[in-house]
Amino acid sequence: MMKSQSSLGLDSVENTLRSIVRESDAYVIIRNGHCDFELSNIPDGVNVMGESKEKELAATILANKFEYVAKDGQIDGLLIECTSSIRLDEPLYVIFLDNSQIEQGRIYHNFYLLREGVRVNIIEKKLSDLGRAKKQNLNMFSSWFLENESALTYYGYELPNKSPYYSINNCVVIRQMGNSSCSFFTFYWEGGVTNNELEVFLDGEFAACKLYSVSLLLNSTIVNHKIRMNHNFPNCESCQLYKGVFNDNSSSHFDSIVYVNKHAQKTSSTQQNNNIILSDYASVKSDPQLEIFADDVKCAHGSTVGQVDPKALFYLQSRGIGKKDGTALLLQGFLCDVIDEIVDLKLREFTLNEFYKILSINHYYE
Repeated sequence: MMKSQSSLGLDSVENTLRSIVRESDAYVIIRNGHCDFELSNIPDGVNVMGESKEKELAATILANKFEYVAKDGQIDGLLIECTSSIRLDEPLYVIFLDNSQIEQGRIYHNFYLLREGVRVNIIEKKLSDLGRAKKQNLNMFSSWFLENESALTYYGYELPNKSPYYSINNCVVIRQMGNSSCSFFTFYWEGGVTNNELEVFLDGEFAACKLYSVSLLLNSTIVNHKIRMNHNFPNCESCQLYKGVFNDNSSSHFDSIVYVNKHAQKTSSTQQNNNIILSDYASVKSDPQLEIFADDVKCAHGSTVGQVDPKALFYLQSRGIGKKDGTALLLQGFLCDVIDEIVDLKLREFTLNEFYKILSINHYYE
């Protein structure tokens, strides 16, 4: 984790990238909202364009334009296009580095375009240095457009940031055309306030979207989710699986709506939010909702808020496992149905190691 403003010099950034990117030779580095082509290693089939082209193309392609504007904010943005010529065996990393001295709100507007038939795994990681800024509010708006037959697997990581002054608003719009598929993973650790607003438009028959998320929060961290899944065409599928573990004074609000258009027959949708509270002061509010206007659908939703099972913990302690490690093992079991969906084994190991750092245990996933 970067410690100070000066630590984000070129040498330090390169060292950080070596530890983050690791197994991939394909990465785009975005520093303070602008692509750093010197540090990036952009593969064939990936085009990175500036703000003007991004706005023009977004206005042309996205029928439902979403704008996020903050007063007195500085707007930066770019377009990342994956063309049919892309050939990647490893994920494409998109690394956001923010060491701006600006304390006011900043707006990053990024548009991702997957052309017809493209299949790509994208990993986003955000690094922010608050060494000099007392407060910093980041506003990140991402538009994703998936053409016919395209497939996206996305992993988004908010790396740990212990500063209570850190605040980020994530606004995401995903529009999918026929026979496209999207698996969208997000992970949240400790640090500041995160507000997520995510809207998906299934605008082609047989489109499928799966949303997965894990929040593992300590101290006074806040992570809120506002989601709208729009089923606009027949034979589409969606899944939401959001899990959270909350300690100390942390909190979260899960507010999600699945909307099924009257023409979206044969819709299949599941919506699940499960939470464990480890402290008397942590709080969770869960509000899954369905709005169904078609009569031939299969939809389900539910939510739970509870604690670690004391009987299961007692059983582990009776077998010589300490309370701390026993709790961590039970939490691993609680989160495993999300973690097991990570197909990339190296990325799964990275995610679990981040869990273990927060839980302060030394076990490794097998």
